[in-house]
Amino acid sequence: MPQRLEFEEEEFRKEFENLRRLNHPNIVELLGYCYETRHEFVEYEGKFVVADEIYRALCFEFMHNGSLQEHLDDEFHGLDWQTRYKIIKGTCEGLKYLHEGLESPMYHLDLKPENILLNMDMAPKLADFGLSKLVYDDQTRATLRPLGTIGYCPPEFIEQNYVSNKFDIFSLGIVMIKIIAGSEGYRKTAEMPSQEFIYHVQENWRKRVQVIPGCTLQKHECHQMKRCIEIALECVSADRKQRPNIGDITSRLNETENNTENWPGLLPLKRRAYTLL
Repeated sequence: MPQRLEFEEEEFRKEFENLRRLNHPNIVELLGYCYETRHEFVEYEGKFVVADEIYRALCFEFMHNGSLQEHLDDEFHGLDWQTRYKIIKGTCEGLKYLHEGLESPMYHLDLKPENILLNMDMAPKLADFGLSKLVYDDQTRATLRPLGTIGYCPPEFIEQNYVSNKFDIFSLGIVMIKIIAGSEGYRKTAEMPSQEFIYHVQENWRKRVQVIPGCTLQKHECHQMKRCIEIALECVSADRKQRPNIGDITSRLNETENNTENWPGLLPLKRRAYTLL
């Protein structure tokens, strides 16, 4: 069997086996698969010969709103905060299931907006598990296998091929930033200090609330937004040891949903500026 065909067969089998064992509201549901071989005439070395053309497809539940990539936008356009937070929280819950909810943890290893699908209610579901890896401990390890997508891989993998659960956490941080501040959001984090970036994003959301009719932010949502940005920036730390675990992340998000009456909202600052706290 040619090497390319062997690789395609292995990736298909791996994704099917990975998905078959998963059962969570924030993981796309596998319904079945299709596998067909057709005999076709193809030209080979100047002659027409009969060759086997293989067609494979995994069958998933229908996701009405496509991928997250189609809905990314900056603070002034697109989805409201409530929907963005729903996507952030559901993505984190799906990743927590992979890292902590299985008998043997699973690393996704290619978490990005294209692999987060949205149903009719804009609830997110993680998809594309062809690169995923089941692990039997929580140790960092080296691999020579190509993984992930450029722009979402952590520095320890790019520089030393190290893989751990913090690989997914780094990718999650980039996804969160893009959900909150659009596709260009992560680029901006390299252009300004963390606190300046947090203020910049908050200020843009404040302006959106002021100029768009019907756009509102409750007091606890103002705090929620700030907390999400802080978590995202921790996730993209160059030092993997400084990144939080997914359990810590979901716990901190849950805190923003409790005691909502006590969170501060829009507060005035000097020079007629405002910030979201």
